[in-house]
Amino acid sequence: MSQTGSLTNLQIFFLMIQTQVGFAILTLPNTLQSTSKGDGWMSVLLAGVALQLFLVIIWLLLRRFPNLNYAEITIFLLGKYVGSFVNMIIYLYFIVTASFVLLRFSSIIKEHLLTITPYWVIGLLMMLTCTYLAISDIRIIARFFGLISILFLFLFGISFFSFLLPVDLHHILPLGNTGIKEITIGSRDCLLAILGFEVILFLYPLASKKGTSFLKVITWANVFVTGLTTYFVILCIMIFSESALKQIKYPVIYFLRPLHFQMVDRIDLLFISIWIVPLAASIVIYIYLSSKSLSFFKGKPVNLVLMNSTLIFVLFTIAKKDPDSQELYSNYVEYLSYAVVFAVPCILLLFSYLVKKREKEVSY
Repeated sequence: MSQTGSLTNLQIFFLMIQTQVGFAILTLPNTLQSTSKGDGWMSVLLAGVALQLFLVIIWLLLRRFPNLNYAEITIFLLGKYVGSFVNMIIYLYFIVTASFVLLRFSSIIKEHLLTITPYWVIGLLMMLTCTYLAISDIRIIARFFGLISILFLFLFGISFFSFLLPVDLHHILPLGNTGIKEITIGSRDCLLAILGFEVILFLYPLASKKGTSFLKVITWANVFVTGLTTYFVILCIMIFSESALKQIKYPVIYFLRPLHFQMVDRIDLLFISIWIVPLAASIVIYIYLSSKSLSFFKGKPVNLVLMNSTLIFVLFTIAKKDPDSQELYSNYVEYLSYAVVFAVPCILLLFSYLVKKREKEVSY
């Protein structure tokens, strides 16, 4: 049974947004050029609405089991053996996702900052840092996430320098030009870009305020992440032409590259340096969630975190680093996310209604 009453609403808010804001936003304007193009920002808003509906579904599930986390709910509803099997899939998802984030992080750092540094050195330094924090209690992690959230203000501030460049509002006009079908297809890419909201499946038992108060917190977190993503997508669309966006892999980084000042010659490098922190935060929380997924593990939590971190680093090391292999890795994460993040919670909620099970039936 999970400890209750540990996290404030503000801490839950910061935990959710820090987990969601990762590397995918950096590439999203480029990804959307194959579908919704200049209407990419509409796809982001549509994805935000779809995500909100799904957050309500998750909240309905968690409200029926206020003191159980995701892994404990699966055991309670599906039984020891089936529930443990599902938890292993959930565990695999968090491990694979963490190694994929580490892979993308290392690629970004190697391409823009440390061009001659080996991948394994960049990955090892990041894993050592993330493991040190993941060993800590969730309250300590939440406080750290709250502290580093101030960096979003710096990111916004730096992005305003882009308005010194020529921007063309006509790149997003006319509205809806690509069509409803393309905008809807693009929303799927956006939805996958803001994954990380699944952290709430493990936070609800720890929340000091549950019920509608918790729903309001995760709703505002969704509004913030959707707004942040929409802002950067619109910014990139107005700065770059359609043909340029198709060729630039990281538009959110490159839109600052032409700017030069006497004190800071490369603002884009400063932007990347700040963005490293949210990327690290995502890895930290995925290490933590993978540890919580193995409900049958009876050893020391520290040993489990160390084991998970080692496994993540091993997967990162053996993974091929070329773009095609990374795209294949991305597909694996996508397929796993459909099952773990979307399908399983819906099935559990439906099953709980069918068998009429709630947490009150648990024997303490």
